[in-house]
Amino acid sequence: METITIPKIKFEEMQVELKTLRKSRLYQRLLQFEQRILQGKKFTRADLGF
Repeated sequence: METITIPKIKFEEMQVELKTLRKSRLYQRLLQFEQRILQGKKFTRADLGF
């Protein structure tokens, strides 16, 4: 694993973006989708958003 250094301001911005993403509906749907795949459920086009 490689270590990188980034400015503190950039790191703080990344933390805010991550918190915002985790609260988004799209992220929640992605997590649900991954769980369904792991459970082996079959999908319809509607499940995939088509």
